[in-house]
Amino acid sequence: MATKVIMPKSGMAMEDGVVVSWLKKVGDPVTPGEAIATIETDKAVLDLEAEAEGTLIAIVREAGERVPVTQTIAWIGKAGERPPEGLPAADAPRIPGTTLPDPGPGSGPASVPEGGRVAATPAARRVAAEAGISLGSIPGASGSPLAAEDVLRYVRKDATPLAARMAEAAGIDPGSLALDGSGRVRKADVEAAAAVSSAGARSLPAGPIPPGAPRPDRRVPFSPIQRITGQRLSRSHAEIPSVTSFAAADVTALLEARERLNASGTLRVSLNDLAVRACAKALAANPRANAVVDGDGLVLKGGVNIGIAVATESGLLVPVLRDADRLSLAEQSRLSRDLAERARGRRLRPEEFEGGTFTVSNIGMYGISFFTPIINPPQVGILGVGAIEDRLALGPEGSPILRRMLHLSFTFDHRALDGAESSAFLAAVKDLLEEPLHLVI
Repeated sequence: MATKVIMPKSGMAMEDGVVVSWLKKVGDPVTPGEAIATIETDKAVLDLEAEAEGTLIAIVREAGERVPVTQTIAWIGKAGERPPEGLPAADAPRIPGTTLPDPGPGSGPASVPEGGRVAATPAARRVAAEAGISLGSIPGASGSPLAAEDVLRYVRKDATPLAARMAEAAGIDPGSLALDGSGRVRKADVEAAAAVSSAGARSLPAGPIPPGAPRPDRRVPFSPIQRITGQRLSRSHAEIPSVTSFAAADVTALLEARERLNASGTLRVSLNDLAVRACAKALAANPRANAVVDGDGLVLKGGVNIGIAVATESGLLVPVLRDADRLSLAEQSRLSRDLAERARGRRLRPEEFEGGTFTVSNIGMYGISFFTPIINPPQVGILGVGAIEDRLALGPEGSPILRRMLHLSFTFDHRALDGAESSAFLAAVKDLLEEPLHLVI
């Protein structure tokens, strides 16, 4: 009996995913654990592994299609076997040989049968509707129904999956880019367009805009990460009675200790590493801050698992540093750097985003002193790390001395922490940052 392949659900917040590419074609043999497709979730690009042995007998959803979680995208069965009858329209398999060939330069629009309705698969209609284009404007072969890949080819000018994702993140229409000799928009095309756009030289339409002429608007769609993040944080902002407390830690001695550590060549730590370490120690000493909301109560978590906010081209990702309070400074620094690099490359596994008990968000490198970070539910707190500010203070003998002050913003769920408890946690973080010996050992 044929076995369905579904769009997996990786994480509670995931509602749909994108089939980036198929690594197997219809008729290929597959074995359990073998990668048959690449999919994109709201947080990562992953290989989808087969769970059954047999032959890939049907591909239901083509590369580029967005598919709700748990919906069928392919079937595995015996060679020559057909998928089960009575499939929903959205799950109707693509019959090999019916996909339209690449339309040439002289191809006309898709044929419109009597009644004025363009022949197209349900998936093709859905993709066209999402893109806001008319099916009648898409080149096609007379008598053949349009497939989803035909619509995507028209919308994206057949961009490679990586180029399409990069273009979406940068707000660039792949169809506006020049094609290489292969007829595909590639990573280099998007990078070149993004570089021109960031320099302010990219204009639409082509050519200089005459003085006084209206400047065209450009719609930039949210990336999957931005869409999911927006939904979660909107709920957080609406449902959680959050309060933000501010403090400034004197990190003069800490920065000097960090400089000596890095100069030794045996260790390379960032200020963010030290802030995360201070949080880990403070959370272990203040368990109500290391908790998650569970219905009408709290679960005080046994492990200190800190989410580290990482800015990527597609939006903010928060991989989790597990058992942060048990790591040495060297281990923490190495693991944090690895998580951040793989987050930017969209190479993290789904489980590396799960189980966080607290979050640290650092935007101090942008010169921002204070901000009000939004809690990542069901966690009860998030620490914002701001910029370092130079201040003059009185020395022991009354003479002015320069002190380096690090700005901290602690947003907490007032249901879980009251003013005294939240202040105790923030004071613990501040004290640890001001006593570097406690952080480097």
